[in-house]
Amino acid sequence: MTRAGGTYVSRWVWSLAAAAMVLTGACGENLTPAEGPDASPATDCTVNRDGVMTADELPVQLGQAASVYVSDGPRAWDLNGTAVADTTRWDLSTELATDARALVQALPAADYWFAAEFPAGQFVIDDGADLLPIYHQDANGLWLHGSASRVESPANARTLVVYAQPIAVARYPLTVGDAWTSTGEIAGATIAGLPFVGSDEVRVEVVAAGRADLPYVRFSPVLLLRSVVARVESSSGNRLTRRTASFLGECVGEVAHAVSADDEPDPRFTNAVVMRRFAL
Repeated sequence: MTRAGGTYVSRWVWSLAAAAMVLTGACGENLTPAEGPDASPATDCTVNRDGVMTADELPVQLGQAASVYVSDGPRAWDLNGTAVADTTRWDLSTELATDARALVQALPAADYWFAAEFPAGQFVIDDGADLLPIYHQDANGLWLHGSASRVESPANARTLVVYAQPIAVARYPLTVGDAWTSTGEIAGATIAGLPFVGSDEVRVEVVAAGRADLPYVRFSPVLLLRSVVARVESSSGNRLTRRTASFLGECVGEVAHAVSADDEPDPRFTNAVVMRRFAL
């Protein structure tokens, strides 16, 4: 894989999931289990615990920052969970001294230098990094239109990737058993100042529902989404993949997310090279 394809794909994998971290509307009646503190934001989204997530239950709040714990580097975690009573519980509550805090927020795409390149883009996800993914959300899904660098110049810092058709990061309504594949064709892109032609692909499965235990808070119900994401380079045919796992809660969006090492074969990977978790 060339420098353009190789260095970009890791950041792109995180950008696919970053939107979910700030799809945090607000809940009216909070139905988080009583043994965990109330972590629900405060608008009029109501948790109904029906096992189905619609666009209304994952609202985008522009300018509202979400605080997350960030773990970079190999970290063991369990995607299988534990059966307790009539549900599955995933214990993601262990803190590490190396965990850092970061803020993630959705901001209007119109405010950036690349706005004209993404006429249908509504917002970007800003977590402080140099690469910004551009999205829109409607009743049918959350759509990734491409990515761009925070700055337009100098030339070797400029990235602009525009898909011929947007990638479906989520298809609403979401429920266990759903699966889809979406491909964004890329022509005439620039990545870190270098030309690139190829495609970005994502395969997503909604594989389970249950409860996620995080530091100081528990979320129920959550859906577990597993993804395989890939960057394919047209000229060489090289393909670089990573797996991701995301836990989504009604009205609070993504509460935990992990990324595997490159070309991980196991969909239930047990070592994450990046983990993000909701932080109070």
